[in-house]
Amino acid sequence: MTPAPVPDWLTALLGEHRASHAPHYSPAGLSDHGPMAYLAMHGLGFGQREIERFATAYRPRLAPLPGATVELREGDARAHFGRLDAYPSLLRFFDTEIGALGTTGAVSRYLPELISAWVTDAFHALIRLSYGVEFGVPSEVAAGLAYLAGVGENTLLARASGLPVTATEGRDFLLALRAYRGAKSAVAPRPFNQRYREVLETVDLRPSGAVGARPKLERACLDVFHATHDFFALHLVTASHAFRVCAPFAGPNADRIFSVGIGAAYLAIGAPDFRPVESSEGGLPLDRLATANDEHDIKIAYTAQASARAHSDPTYEWVARRYLEGRLG
Repeated sequence: MTPAPVPDWLTALLGEHRASHAPHYSPAGLSDHGPMAYLAMHGLGFGQREIERFATAYRPRLAPLPGATVELREGDARAHFGRLDAYPSLLRFFDTEIGALGTTGAVSRYLPELISAWVTDAFHALIRLSYGVEFGVPSEVAAGLAYLAGVGENTLLARASGLPVTATEGRDFLLALRAYRGAKSAVAPRPFNQRYREVLETVDLRPSGAVGARPKLERACLDVFHATHDFFALHLVTASHAFRVCAPFAGPNADRIFSVGIGAAYLAIGAPDFRPVESSEGGLPLDRLATANDEHDIKIAYTAQASARAHSDPTYEWVARRYLEGRLG
């Protein structure tokens, strides 16, 4: 199901937000979720009053966007991939590329070489790109590509995705990783990027199953989240949705990169135990989400709605409702 068209006032809010804020804020390097939350609220059916209320409360925490440091052209832009400090310049570059190629053309050209960065920063670069793609907002497509390019290629993940596939898929793939003797070595409370990197450096990860196995692994991520309500397990679900949106543009190894990335992230959060969730009817608490203050609550609600429709599986909404009822009161 295609989301409702983005109205002019929301396009203007997104453009002004992008022009004002860096992709990270705070000493911890947290990711700016504002545009994703605004579009998620729009997708859930909320209007201008609710979205602008959220934006007014959210934006004071953010860092200002610095000035562009260099003028990039197609021939030299790749030299700045992997430099997040070049994000303002990369924004301008991808705006130009989208103007020349269109959004689909630009994403198709650059995402295959950037997709190995999709797990870094707890998936937020790809999630931001996916909202731009799903809602058809060129300025946010450019922001997502610039963020991915600033993060840069992850050669360890790219290398692992090229190994022969395992025979397991879905829940069995994650359970096999859980049985790996080093699975809990990354539980210590360190930044996600550090734990993720250590997994890629120390675990013999191989991609899962055959082409077309991705929906089963998406569903396993929902099971992990329901069993734990862990902050990073929530991102396994929202990132699965983001990858599904972007997969048509991610190149021929998309399914392999997805499974290796999810496997590494699952180990990085400690490989928690989980069981299959029985299919249940959903229904999101939209009345309480209208005044929600946490961007993650809004995003998991929209992800659950979109995934329930994509997979004809109301369990996504049921799991989100169970989580949100404990948080929204």
